[in-house]
This record gives sequence, C-alpha cells and structure tokens, in this order.
Amino acid sequence: MKARHLEILQEKGFPVPKFILVSENEEAELSFSERDCFAVRSNFSTEDGGENSFAGQFLTRLNVKREKVKEAVQEVFASYAGSLEYKEKANRGKGEYDLKEQGKEGHQENAERQENREQQEDTEQKKTKSSVETVLIQEMLFPEKSGVLFTKNPKGILSEMVAVLGQGLGDKVVEDQENVLTYHYFPGECLYQEGRGQSCLSEQAQESPGLALDEEELKTLFTLGERIERLFQKPMDIEFAIEKGKVYILQAREITTLDMQLPVRILDNSNISESFPGICLPLSESFAGEIYSGIFTSLGRRFLGKKVSSYEELFQRMVGGFSGRMYYEITSWYDILRLLPFSKKIIPVWQGMLGVSNEEISFSKKKPSFFLKCRIALLFCYYFFVSQRKMQELDRFFQERYAGYSKRVDEEEDAKALYQIFLEMKEDLLREWDITLMNDMVSFISTHLYGKKTAFSLETMKPVRALSALKAIAGKHGLDSEEYRREKESYISAYGDRIEGELKLETRTYRSNEELLDRWILDALETEETDRAGLPEAGHSIQKAYGEKDRFEKDSIEIDFAEKDCEETSRMEKPSEQKQRKSFLYRLAESSCNNREISRLHRTRCFGLMRRIVDKIGEKTIGFDVYYLRLDELKEFLFSGKDFSLKIAREKELRKAYERLPVLSRVKLLGKVDRDPLAGEIRVLSYESFKEKGNIEGQIEKPGRDGMLGNTGHIRQMEKAGKKDKEAGNAKTRVFFGRGVSKGIFRGEVLKIKSLQEIRVAEAKGKILLSYSTDPGWFPYLDMASGLITERGSLLSHSAILARELEKPAVVNIPKIMEELQSGDIVEIDGDLGICSVIKQKEK
Repeated sequence: MKARHLEILQEKGFPVPKFILVSENEEAELSFSERDCFAVRSNFSTEDGGENSFAGQFLTRLNVKREKVKEAVQEVFASYAGSLEYKEKANRGKGEYDLKEQGKEGHQENAERQENREQQEDTEQKKTKSSVETVLIQEMLFPEKSGVLFTKNPKGILSEMVAVLGQGLGDKVVEDQENVLTYHYFPGECLYQEGRGQSCLSEQAQESPGLALDEEELKTLFTLGERIERLFQKPMDIEFAIEKGKVYILQAREITTLDMQLPVRILDNSNISESFPGICLPLSESFAGEIYSGIFTSLGRRFLGKKVSSYEELFQRMVGGFSGRMYYEITSWYDILRLLPFSKKIIPVWQGMLGVSNEEISFSKKKPSFFLKCRIALLFCYYFFVSQRKMQELDRFFQERYAGYSKRVDEEEDAKALYQIFLEMKEDLLREWDITLMNDMVSFISTHLYGKKTAFSLETMKPVRALSALKAIAGKHGLDSEEYRREKESYISAYGDRIEGELKLETRTYRSNEELLDRWILDALETEETDRAGLPEAGHSIQKAYGEKDRFEKDSIEIDFAEKDCEETSRMEKPSEQKQRKSFLYRLAESSCNNREISRLHRTRCFGLMRRIVDKIGEKTIGFDVYYLRLDELKEFLFSGKDFSLKIAREKELRKAYERLPVLSRVKLLGKVDRDPLAGEIRVLSYESFKEKGNIEGQIEKPGRDGMLGNTGHIRQMEKAGKKDKEAGNAKTRVFFGRGVSKGIFRGEVLKIKSLQEIRVAEAKGKILLSYSTDPGWFPYLDMASGLITERGSLLSHSAILARELEKPAVVNIPKIMEELQSGDIVEIDGDLGICSVIKQKEK
C-alpha cells in the first residue's frame, strides 16, 4: 500500500524521490538513481491499509551506501517476522482483506459468468498465496528539515491540519532525542506554532531562522496536504522532507486511528459568543446545555407529538463546549429548522439574523416525512399568529413566579434545599419557555419581510436609560446620598444581572457585587469630565458597561433613533409611508422584536437567580470552586459527599491553558474530543497574512485577548474571596500537562522504567508505564500495560505510534515527570486532553 500510494503520487506529478521495489530474493538494481545513498523502507502488504497501519513498527534504514543496500534489504525483511504478535495480526488482517476482495468480485460478476466464478476465485487465491512481500528502496535526501503532516488531527479534530517538524532527517525526532515544532492550521480560521524555536515568519528570524518553516514552505506544505487528501479521499498521514527549499513527499498513508463510526459534530460560535464571551467554567457549560435541552424538548413535544422520541437525542446536543468556550452544535439546529415549512427559504434568513458566517448547511438526521412536515406546517401557522399573545402571557407568568423564587432563594440557607429550588424552578419556568423560540422565528421572518433597516426593539433602551439616570443622580447628589442609594437599589432590582457575559454563572454582576456598579458610576463621571466630545450623553460610559463600541452603537444609538422615529420622523413621512408603518407586518415585527428583548431580559434574570443559588451553595461548602463542577457533579457533591478536589484542580489548569489558544469560530469534530491545552510556548501567526503574502508576524498569545473585559480577573478575584475556599487543600493536588497522543482515560499504578533490563514483561501487566522515552523494543511491555507516560515525545515518536496502534491511552512530553512520579503512585491519564493527574502517592 505504501509503494502504491507513492506510485499514484508520482503519476500525478507530486514531488516524490525516485524509488524501486525489490522482493526478498531479488537483486536490487540501483541504476534508477545517480545518488550514492538510499533509504530502505518497509513495504509490508498490510502495513498502511485501512484495517492496520503498523506505522513505525517495521524497520527503516536511512543513509545506506550503495554497497550496503543488499544487507539493509535483508534486515528490513527480517523485521517482518521479528515479532510473532505482529505477524499473526498482520496475517489476520490480510486474510480479512482477501475475503472482502473476493466478496466484492463476486458481486460484480454478471449472470453469464456465474459458472466461471469459482475458477476465477481459485486463481485469485493462488495469486495471493504466491505473492511475496517487498521492500522499498528510495533515493536518500539530506534535508534541512523534515516531519509529518496530518491532514486531519489524529485525535478527531477534522477541521485541523497538524504539521510536526524536526531538524535533519527526523530520525532523532522519532527516537525522542530532539525537540520539535508543531504547526496547527485551521483553514479559514487561524495558524499557530507550538514549541520552542524562532518563527521564520518574523523579522528576527531572518538572521538565524533555526527550526521553523518560512511562509512559502508553509503554503506549499499545506497545499500539498490538501491536494493529497482530495486525491485519496481520506485523511492522510504524510511524511515530508525539505531539501534546499523544496518540499518532497516521502510517503503518504491513511490515518487509521480515526474512528469514522463516531458522529460528526460541527460547532459554531456565531451569536452565542455574545452571551458566553471568553472562557466558560464547567457549571455554566452544563447549565446552559440543560436549559437549551429543556426548551427544545418542550418545543419538540409541542410540534412533534409522539415523534418527539426520535429527536430527543438531538435536543441533548444543542450547545457544546470546546477548548473552554461555548458553541452551538450547528448541525442540530439545522435538523430542527429542516422540520419547518419552506425550510430552504427560512434557513438562510435564520443564518443572516443569527450572524452565521459559514453558510455551509449539514444535517445529521434523515429528511422528515411529508406528513410530519404537514403537521408542523399547520402548527407553525397557528403559533405564528398567536405567538404575540402567548409571549404576553409568558411575561406575566414569569414576573409572578420569579418574585416567589427570588424570595425563597434569599431566605433559604441549606445547600441541598437550594439545589432542590433550582430543580423546581427549572421545571416550572421552562414549561412554556419554548414559545420564545417561536417568537424568535416570527421576529426573524417578519423583520426580513418588512425589509427596511429599522431597529424595532425599543425595550433595549430601558436599562440604558435607567443606568443613565442613576449616573445623573450620582453626579448631582453623590454616591453617599440617600437619593443615589434608592435609585441604585431600584436599578439592581430591575437590571442588576444585565452585564457583558451575563449568562456565564461565574460572571460577577451588579446584583452579586454592588461595588462593581459604584466603581462603574465613578469611572463614568470621571470620563464625562474629560471627554464630552464623544458619544451622546452616557454613551461612552454605558458603552463600557454593555460591551464594545460597535455593539453599543448598534444596540442603543440606532435604537434611540428608532424611538424618535415613532415620535418625530412620522411628521416628515409621506402618507403612504405612515400607512406602511401601521401595517400588520410592521406591527408584527415591532411586537416580536420587543417581546424578544423582554424574554432575553427574563432569561438573564433566570441565570441571575441560578447564580445566586450557586453563590449561596458555595458559601456553605467550597466557595467559588463550586463553579468548576458540572450540574451532575454538583448534585453528587451535595447529596453523596463525593470529593471532587482533583477534578476541580484539573479544570482550573485547563481553563488557564485554554486562555492562551486562538479562538475558533467553527470547528468540525469526530465525536467528543478537545484540543490539547498546550502548556508550552504558543506563537500565533497572522492568518490573513498567511493567505496574502508579505505581512506575517509571529506573536506570543496572551490571556484575555478575546474581549472578555476582565472576566478572567473576576474569576481569579472570586477564587481568592470565597469564604470557605479550600484552596489550601487543593494546592496538594498535582496535575501535569503534556501531549495526548492516544485517546482514552485510565487510572492505575505507575511502573517507572529507566531501563528495560531492570524489569520483566509480566511486571508491566495492567500498569501505566513511565519512562523518559520509548523505542520499538517496548512493544511487548506496552502490549501488556494499560497506559503510557513519557518525559519526551511528540505525535511522531515511537511512544505515540505504539500507543495508537495498540489503542492504549498515552500522554507524552511532560517535563520532569520522571522526577515527580515513582513506581507505585496512582495516577489518572487522559490521552484526549494530555493530562496526568496524581491520585495517590506511594508512601516512602
């Protein structure tokens, strides 16, 4: 398979070094090349097939002189039979492959040739039996840099290409004797470099480029990768080398470790990033997931009736987290929109209103039946016309219930009882909340059909005006006055939860910390004295409270003009225009937009009520650390007393690491997978410059560059301020970050190995092996073990290759881990996230 791929690449004009194939008893004819040195590589029949890879398991000899080629060929052939376990596995894989091929041929035969089928199959079997294994002899390159390009991240991140780069031939990289650079490329999104080494894309690198790829090399490499993937129609593992500035393809194999049976998830942060900016903590992620799931389940029951059961799994994945940030699981939304009448027309409208930049549409479920769509169409028309009345009913219902729940939360002091209030509140308040989704659709459609650029939502200005009034009173009477105290109390009662990041439970709001409002008022008054030439009254300061400039101008200034439009501009309009403003479509658009804002404010209050519940639970238990638990973990913690200190410590370190990674607007995943936290040096390369030659610069990614407005600071401040924070206890919990190279989670005993001669293979059974690095001789030990940790390593190392082939969880490249752990320690390794957590240390 390896040689066949190279032949195909060569035929298609890809830069492949010249090569030949030889059988075991065949004399190698080296006249195909004028070079004096060759690479002798394995070409086992099932080595790089779809069933098995065996990547790195058979011998490769580099820099072989002409007179030594025959000897090297014999050594590679000997490696085929060097391991009985692999020989048995390979033969089994080959036999299964032959049976599949025979079955395919049988289906393709015509009826007239039925009598000859058995004879043809016998002939084919004889050919297979008589076929011989071969070895590949390739021109030897002497590259300055070499490595491997994965056209899909082997962990299952389908929208990411990963290039791992080492100096020279790269053989020392595989043996973990040399550092590497890793390039993470998300086409259309971003490009960043991981690892030590000056980027060739910065001015400083021109004098001493070191280990890095320059702009043209990066472009060439990723372009070749995309072309090769299109050619083979599969995710590819591509070995490359760069000699005198030219990129050569040494081999290309299918990535066999991707489980294509897992569901494909497409995450998109359009619009949701406004409500959940920056890094989110686990409690916020799980609470948001619970709320979205509950609302859409109610909507499904309303529209689907008995058919709702077939969509219940879909409703559980409306939102999801990735690298500590919130995303829509966009495929689920498209599946739901597909149920609506005229869905082909509605989906583009929905994309435009929600701000979905990537208009590619994908579905995870089959097309709904005609009768189901007819049922939904009738109900859709009904709720389209009664939605405004239903929204008014929901408004009255919410205000009545919210007051009661708010009082109960203030009076309750028991942590378990507070959690029960949350459960009751969720069932009660969400019972009719799905009508807000219907109103959103009415708002999108009616605004789109009305067609005029008019900001209907006058409700948005109410908290803005209230904040402006509070500032005016502070300026007139002072912050210590009774007038200011009363106005502040009134503002907090109505809008105390309205702040950027208001749906993140860990966000500190004016309700949870009144001093934040006082500080904002003082800052606003000082700003007005020095800058009165900017925005309208309260503009600059209110902008700081509600977000960035563009968003403020859109949500307040234009809306202010819309408000005046109703009072003043009508005098200037023609009678036909005034009539149009009074039309049903205009009134529907105005009403639905205002009701949408009202429901969003109520949603903010719901999340604020949950925040108060969690804060009070934290006061009674573990302080701010409670936000690092998911809802199910919080329940288990309260009612069974389970210790989550290790999990909390891991989550804290994860969030700090994820702050450093570039934000992705859309990502395509295979199942449940996440990015490596990457504890080392990260250099973000300008993607726009990468597309347009000339201005690429490297820069170190720093925390807080994503518009969080200091939210991380709020989190850290609250961590210190928790009344019963167990930070001192958590300090003993140790969590180490490396690179996850083989997925899976395992908890077990460590077996520390400095030399294989010191232990017997049987001692490795069920243990987590710990070493500086590994080589192919480790196979029997890792085959018996249940996991692997190494101090050195990368995606290309033997450690990674062995672990992926044997499907054992592995974490590599953890600095000084050999000093930190001893045999007998109990640890948990996460091969997905690249984490090693110490559970218990062996007593000395």
